[in-house]
Amino acid sequence: MGRSSKRSQRPADLISVLPEDLLLEILERLGSARAAAGTSLLSRRWRGLWTRLPSLTLSLRDLPFGSIQAALHRAARPGVYIYHLNIRVAGQAGMIGAGTFSSFLRDAASLSPVELRLTLPRNLQVSCMEATLPSFHRATSMDLRARALHLAVFAKPCAASGWYVPFRSLERLCLSGCHIDLATFIPFCPRLRVLRLNTTGLIDMSNITVHSASLEELVVEHGNRWTGRTHISISVDSPVLKQLTASFHACGNIGVSILAPMLDKVWWRCSYAKPIYGLGLWGLSEMGFNTQETDSGRDACVQLPSVHVLSLHISAVQDSVSFPNAELSFEAEIDKHMVTNFSGLDLHLSTKGHVFGAFVLHLLGMHQIRTALRNLKIVLLRSEVKDACPVNCLCDEPKNWRTETITLADLENMEIEGVGGEDHEFDFLKVIFRCAPMLKTVTVRLSDGVTPSVDWCTKVNNMFMAYPSIECNADLVSRAKAVC
Repeated sequence: MGRSSKRSQRPADLISVLPEDLLLEILERLGSARAAAGTSLLSRRWRGLWTRLPSLTLSLRDLPFGSIQAALHRAARPGVYIYHLNIRVAGQAGMIGAGTFSSFLRDAASLSPVELRLTLPRNLQVSCMEATLPSFHRATSMDLRARALHLAVFAKPCAASGWYVPFRSLERLCLSGCHIDLATFIPFCPRLRVLRLNTTGLIDMSNITVHSASLEELVVEHGNRWTGRTHISISVDSPVLKQLTASFHACGNIGVSILAPMLDKVWWRCSYAKPIYGLGLWGLSEMGFNTQETDSGRDACVQLPSVHVLSLHISAVQDSVSFPNAELSFEAEIDKHMVTNFSGLDLHLSTKGHVFGAFVLHLLGMHQIRTALRNLKIVLLRSEVKDACPVNCLCDEPKNWRTETITLADLENMEIEGVGGEDHEFDFLKVIFRCAPMLKTVTVRLSDGVTPSVDWCTKVNNMFMAYPSIECNADLVSRAKAVC
């Protein structure tokens, strides 16, 4: 009777009856996965609860593929959940069958990770057959890095909603070296906010289609400089996209379609393997967009307004190159990259000794540039060895460009770097002063090592004095770089 009375007076287990989120917090404070797992011996209420810890991490790094596969298979059992799953296969040359790798991914998916990171070494490849990417229904972040890994996603019908959404929680996705049909995959990710793609080395990944109602940030790096495919296609339709970063090389025709009305920050670069588009002697080698903050001297606590700047890198072509339908093709190529409105133009010219005035005025006269331009920056890139422009060179055609009048109604600021003290440079400045009634500031920077003649300096000074309402500056130090 005495023992029974003492047993009945034992304090009730008030901890085990707490809500699960509080029990998980208790396990979290133990600070050790081993200690948390030991609580499974306390009672049925605690059994397996540790596997739901939000900070539980399974890290399998720098091990052979077979060892990691075996470890995943052992860990994949009912009731075991992982928060962070970090897998990095050790460097080993070889080939893995698509079926084997699909099984490997299924074991990883059975752990229901919230964050998944999987890295395969470059010398370990999965066969060119498509491996099946299973459902990671709890995953909010996935980072897959491999070399030419072909993945396919299959959605099975669901009686309740019609279709099962395999990546319904996914918010961040990074794919590097992974070939997957984005047009099919992205709709399975209804909460995706950030998408990062690196398709370098994927010859068959030249068509990038991203249509998402939730995407806010997109990064695309397409570094295939010399591919056999001549056509690249990029299609983006994201109504809430705010940041876009894209870098790619084009060896031929490229199709661009960007529909992103809320786009705020952009960094866009397209490099050409050789001059395909141009006018006369001038060929387009790179073009892009970027977002720049203005009034950087203000209080750092004040949010600075930003502007979008169109960047063109153009070189004088040494060999005799014929650009078919030059003017139409050149304007169309620039127009297709107009991923957002702009107000600034950064023009980088590799002149190779040629007169640039006629070409630049033609460029500024294009409708899509002339009607938007408020800020103009020209950087003249010169060779270390001075090039000589041949007599009667086409670069100075038409001859009447010095008296030409174009309407630059909104141009407010102009900066030109790398000036060499040539008469044709002065002639170009005169045209700009005459054609830009709203001009506020002009800055001229001489090329390194250049000492202009007294006559040239006098003419420039007199021109500056003729426009007292314009703030004019002439710096003797230039940041223009020499090019070979």
